[in-house]
Amino acid sequence: MNSARIQRDRRGVVKVASWMVAGAVMASAGMAFAQQTPSIPGLVVTTTPPSQPREPVAPLRTDPAPPKAAKPKPAPRPRREASTAPATSGEAGGGAPGRRQGIVILVNDEPITGYEIEQRATLMAAGAGGGQDMRARAEARWKQIIQDPKTNERFQQYLREKQPRSRDEAVALQKQYIGDMQRNMLEQLRREARVGSIQKFRTQAQEELIDEKLKIQEGKRNSIAISEDDVNRAFVDMAQRNKITEAQFTEQLKSQGIDPATIKARTRAALYWRDVVRRKYGHQININDRDIDRFVEQSGGDKGAPAVEMQLHKITLAVPGVIDQSALARRLSEAEQLRKRFRGCRNTQELVKGLPDARFESLANQAASSIGEPTRSLLLNAKDGEMVPPTLASTGVELYAVCGRKTVKVDEEKRLKAQAELTMREFDVVSRRHLRDLRAEALIEKR
Repeated sequence: MNSARIQRDRRGVVKVASWMVAGAVMASAGMAFAQQTPSIPGLVVTTTPPSQPREPVAPLRTDPAPPKAAKPKPAPRPRREASTAPATSGEAGGGAPGRRQGIVILVNDEPITGYEIEQRATLMAAGAGGGQDMRARAEARWKQIIQDPKTNERFQQYLREKQPRSRDEAVALQKQYIGDMQRNMLEQLRREARVGSIQKFRTQAQEELIDEKLKIQEGKRNSIAISEDDVNRAFVDMAQRNKITEAQFTEQLKSQGIDPATIKARTRAALYWRDVVRRKYGHQININDRDIDRFVEQSGGDKGAPAVEMQLHKITLAVPGVIDQSALARRLSEAEQLRKRFRGCRNTQELVKGLPDARFESLANQAASSIGEPTRSLLLNAKDGEMVPPTLASTGVELYAVCGRKTVKVDEEKRLKAQAELTMREFDVVSRRHLRDLRAEALIEKR
């Protein structure tokens, strides 16, 4: 049989085809390389005539590492400490008693196990991504594999065992062999990344689990009940948002070494905490129309069009063309006096009577976006019937009073989204403050 070989260019560098880079990109998304890999340039296969006797070969290994003799497993050592608390469906280790570890942290006498910390760290690592790093590692590892002379030797053994009878059959075997090597390489990379990520996210995972214990404890103290059905519905919603079934979502998590109970534990704490914050602080959250208008305006409105129209009164105190600091200071002082005398939009025009070089204007349906900064921000933050501080303009010193406003060219959906965003921000502020207080009062013991 003719040998299979790896081709090199004149510099001795192995030729790596473009499919390898594309495969590495797929690896970053947690996918295996495509099985239907085209015939690989740089790995040439010739077949043996059918009449040639077969040579005895060792069993095939599709991974690049040489086989090693299995070592006998040592007898398990007795653990000094084990969790005495029964595992519940809410614990990450509840479905894996063989992997359950001892208690690492006590939060007000409630345990957090090592298995829970490991699982949470794995979940955090999966959410952190790292696609660019995985692509680089996949490319480097694959280059190392194809440069290894033993890779070619094992491929020859594989062909001798399969004994292809035509070139087409040999090419098909080549694709299968390459695909197996790629899948094994990616699985090994994922295992290595998982181990490294557990160490990287361990501290963060511990702190998150402590917070969740406190959230659930606070929920129970406030007589809040979250059922398993509530948690399961939220789990199904996650799957649907990812456009997959619940079973597919479960398998996807397990393929990354994540117990689905870990996701459900995090969800349970979030549901408890949502109701705690709403019950304790909901009456304090008040998002009014002015807040919504300002948020929509600052967000750009509807495709950049004006989102707020205002009814304004404007007083302009002219300043001489040649800058005179004393005259400018006098005009600013006069503007401040006018502002102090302002009692509402009904008497704005009367303020300028008898004042030299003073002009009054009534601006109906003035687009807020047409007014320059900082005056625009002052107006958006002002209440109706309020005069904002004087500002300098090319025409002189200007005073604006807000007499009314209305929202235009913004549909109700945008306003609802703005209201939800503002409400969420307010809840986030009180939520972090309350959790900080709970941690300060809690008894947290790290072993």
